[in-house]
Amino acid sequence: MQRKIIDKFRYYSFEINKVNECEKVIIIYHGWGGTAEGYKELAEELSKEGFRIIVPEIIFHDTRQPLENHFDQKAMRDYFWDTIIKSIDEFNDFISALEINKEDVFLIGSSMGGFIANGIFAREPKLGGLANINGSGSFILSEQIFRDRDNREDISVELKKTLMEYDPKERVNCGSPVLLIHGESDEIIPIEGQKVYYRYLKEVEKRRNVDFNVHKYVNHQFTSEMIIDLITWLNKISN
Repeated sequence: MQRKIIDKFRYYSFEINKVNECEKVIIIYHGWGGTAEGYKELAEELSKEGFRIIVPEIIFHDTRQPLENHFDQKAMRDYFWDTIIKSIDEFNDFISALEINKEDVFLIGSSMGGFIANGIFAREPKLGGLANINGSGSFILSEQIFRDRDNREDISVELKKTLMEYDPKERVNCGSPVLLIHGESDEIIPIEGQKVYYRYLKEVEKRRNVDFNVHKYVNHQFTSEMIIDLITWLNKISN
């Protein structure tokens, strides 16, 4: 594991296991309030499958203008979508700095990272695949669910317009394989966002290369069973 800096980007790199090398690159986006280094164990496990792993530091986290308290309610409301949108917008510059071919990239995101990965996937036509774990591909719906849960006002016209520009459900998505994984009892990022995005891919885009694995009785957790789902899927689509 190495921490590297290229231009404005900071990230952790995990080398390929040479025995099983497949020359594919996995970029992992972590959740709100998490850290890039916090995904060390997952990255090491995936690198054993023959993948090169990149875990970027996300804006407003780690050493990139970190917030004082990510779980302060005002901070979450002010910065959650800003973090997602900035991360989506900087993807092309990040890939260019790394000198990676987009066709070789699999995006994995957990929780907020799932929103980021999904948002990138909806804008980039040549990626290798997407795995969204406990995130959402339905931005406007998820924001409305957050507001209903917290007894807040409806989405403003300005925010709704911004979210529509990035919402995967409002775009033609990359045609590569998709894996959605979610805990059925998730109280932080409710599963409805994934369900609606899944139906969109299947019914509107008429996709066949989409898997949706629901884990019963699981709250907002990235479990060992989910990791098994992820590894099985990665090995299937990379062979």
